[in-house]
Amino acid sequence: MRLDYKWQAAIVCAIGLFMAVLDNTIVNVALPQMAHAFKTDFQTIEWVVTGYFLAQAAVIPVTGYLSDRIGTKITFITALVLFTGGSALCAFAPSKEMLIAFRVLQGVGGGALFPMAFAIVFRVFPPAERGPASAIIGVPVLLAPAFGPTIGGYLTQTFDWSAIFTVNIPIGIIAVILAAVVLRGRAADHAVLAGEHGEEPASGQRFDVLGLLLAMSGFTALVYGITEAGAHGWNDTVFDRYHLGGLTIDVSVARFLIVGGVLLLLLVINELVVKDPVIDIRLFLNYTFSISNVLLWAITGLLFGSLILIPVFFETIRQPNYGPLETGQILISQGLAAAITTVFAGQLYNRIGPRIMVAVGFALLAIGSIGFTLLDLHTSGWSVQGWLVVRGLGLGLTNIPLQTLVVSAVSNRAMARASSLVNVTRQVAGAIGVAALTTYLTQQTKSQVAAITTAFQGAPLAQAKALCFAQNGPNVPAIQTCVAHAAQHYVTSRVPGAIVTSLNQTFMITVIGCAACVLLALIVGRDPAVEAAKRAAARGDQAEAPRVVVGE
Repeated sequence: MRLDYKWQAAIVCAIGLFMAVLDNTIVNVALPQMAHAFKTDFQTIEWVVTGYFLAQAAVIPVTGYLSDRIGTKITFITALVLFTGGSALCAFAPSKEMLIAFRVLQGVGGGALFPMAFAIVFRVFPPAERGPASAIIGVPVLLAPAFGPTIGGYLTQTFDWSAIFTVNIPIGIIAVILAAVVLRGRAADHAVLAGEHGEEPASGQRFDVLGLLLAMSGFTALVYGITEAGAHGWNDTVFDRYHLGGLTIDVSVARFLIVGGVLLLLLVINELVVKDPVIDIRLFLNYTFSISNVLLWAITGLLFGSLILIPVFFETIRQPNYGPLETGQILISQGLAAAITTVFAGQLYNRIGPRIMVAVGFALLAIGSIGFTLLDLHTSGWSVQGWLVVRGLGLGLTNIPLQTLVVSAVSNRAMARASSLVNVTRQVAGAIGVAALTTYLTQQTKSQVAAITTAFQGAPLAQAKALCFAQNGPNVPAIQTCVAHAAQHYVTSRVPGAIVTSLNQTFMITVIGCAACVLLALIVGRDPAVEAAKRAAARGDQAEAPRVVVGE
């Protein structure tokens, strides 16, 4: 049986999207081997990840605008070629500098795939079928992060670090061929828009060069500043120094945040003035679009931010430690549960609407996160599987309904730019979530260590002095050295426990945040198509066509 075009397009988009999401996590476990291969330090080789992430931040906000100019098919295939070509170049990179440069190229392609995949799918599916369609592209998005560390660990241990890039080449080539054969061209885009508005889309408007530059530079600076804040704190401490000729540039978190914020403020002003903006800020005037975005930001910041902390616990704090491959296997259950639930969520979307599913989903996320407020030094990967499954169920019930709802009131004409806006703001939310939770964990750990140090000044110090005097007699220097060693041992032996306590407190933030989102989910907007179908069913008629609200 031949699939309809819309399902063929969804499958092609899902393949491309799976590669891009997988590459966000598959590389992390291979960084130590890369550092060894190129004889460099870990701080330098981390730019393999940072460069990819920043390239995505730069290209995502402008992808929808460019696709409206040159066509979604051309943009999608170009993104696939850049991603696949970048993967091949990374596999054979002769130096660390070239590897980082090729990762940036790969990131440009991978970043463009996100908004394009969603825009293509939501344009070809009628509003009443977007719930199931979201599941088609949602499953790989949820499975890729779950399997990424495991696949990366296996390829790295079995072959070497280059295998994590070469594996993309055959899949990428297949995706390019399928996209070229299956996807319809620009004429089809014009036909869809003409059918919606009764006229061809305008193509002779002035190109928004200023908006393009402000969006790329502003989001890149802001995301980089937020990302570095997680590692270096939020103050104005210099974390890097660049030399350009005779000029020395000190780079700090605050400066990047200020520059990024100013550029984005100028972007908003520019986009409200020009007739054909790169990013349509006016979309946020729609209630459903705005509230749905807020909840998507919450999922990204709270859940994916806390997901970074789980490997930290199992690989560095738990006694004995797990390896990256074992940790990746622990997290698979959450991805599988989310993927399975996503399929059912796509089917249930049209029956019960997004509100109930999203509220129940956030409740499950809150409940599942409770298990990570109960960690101790010997918590096993098996003991957290139930909590991870509950979190996965919650993710499946929130992510897809919200992705569908957020564009439910957006016209096909505005779909590509709306998708870019949704994806880039989620990326910013993810960076903020990771940085905020990491910063909170650091502060709580410092507080715990300070309390331990203070506690030593009481009875433990007196006991240490007495023991050291008994061992060294009246030898004052020897007693001082002995007491110093005792203090160091006292604090050091209790630091892992302090970090675990801090992790428990940090995960409590996730619990509270998800619980608060349950209330917000109950007042989220309604999908016009779902509501029209319900009214038609009550009358015994076919569903009426929903009125386009924004982006007309």
